[in-house]
Amino acid sequence: MEYIWDVLYKLLVKSRIVWYLMPLVRRYVIRNTHRRTNSNHFILDHGGSTIGTTKLNNKVYPPFGEQNFSKIKHIKIRDDDVLICGYPKTGCHWAFEIVRMLLKKTTSVSSYGKEFEGFIEILPEFVLDSLPSPRVLCTHIPYEDLPEDIKAKKTKIILTARNPKDTVVSYYNHIKNLKHYQYDGTFHNFFELFMKGEMVYGSFYKHAADWHKVMTSTSTPNPIFLIKFEKLKGDPVEMIKQLARFLEVTVSDEFANNVAQCTDFKKMKSAVEKYNVLSVLYRKGIVGDWKNWLTEDQNAEMDAMTEFYCMD
Repeated sequence: MEYIWDVLYKLLVKSRIVWYLMPLVRRYVIRNTHRRTNSNHFILDHGGSTIGTTKLNNKVYPPFGEQNFSKIKHIKIRDDDVLICGYPKTGCHWAFEIVRMLLKKTTSVSSYGKEFEGFIEILPEFVLDSLPSPRVLCTHIPYEDLPEDIKAKKTKIILTARNPKDTVVSYYNHIKNLKHYQYDGTFHNFFELFMKGEMVYGSFYKHAADWHKVMTSTSTPNPIFLIKFEKLKGDPVEMIKQLARFLEVTVSDEFANNVAQCTDFKKMKSAVEKYNVLSVLYRKGIVGDWKNWLTEDQNAEMDAMTEFYCMD
């Protein structure tokens, strides 16, 4: 019986039937990973508002349910997979679309977005297995918790990074806008949680420091390419060319320019709003919006923390 199921499973995966059923798959994934009942831990802010989360092995994640995070270590990785990692709101969606275009040789935005075409925290194994190669997988979890095959196969990793000031502003709006968190707190109270590291996916600063250690360690088997949000925003064509070289993909100047134009934030947001139920994830995509949010004291506090962690 097990043999029959294994053969049937492989046939279904090979048929890519999941793509014909994607509208149903999306509803299933959202229903099962965006429920308040998945929360087993609540982050309480100074004003009494809470953020619903999943807590597993003393780490705090979105309320997607323990089963989704406990499976990650055992996800099967292919030889040609590429993995995008990064703290939330540091440019992972942007990087996903660029990498996908480079690998697929296309300038069309993905049909279902990062969440349904590579986000390992929420996608069922059957969907991940049905994705055509080369897959662009995405995650916000730290290096130590990645699938075991990532190190064994020396998978290429693309790491996103962003100024913490813009990150905290974007993250606040992200959590307020997504209903499954049911957070109604103020930015002031959210800022306090962020600075204390009491946050979904943990401390921004520890996340950055841990990845710095991974990148500078001689024992790390994975090639890692760092994409800084501000540099990508400032010179997208040059960053795309560098990324193509890292991926060992040959691209012309014209194609790199086309990718830059097609992944312009406003164009991506406009395209996504037509079909993606999670278009709320796209807000402004700019550099420096923190100036409209942070007080002088908050700005000074973040400067001190950045200096403490030796971040530029």
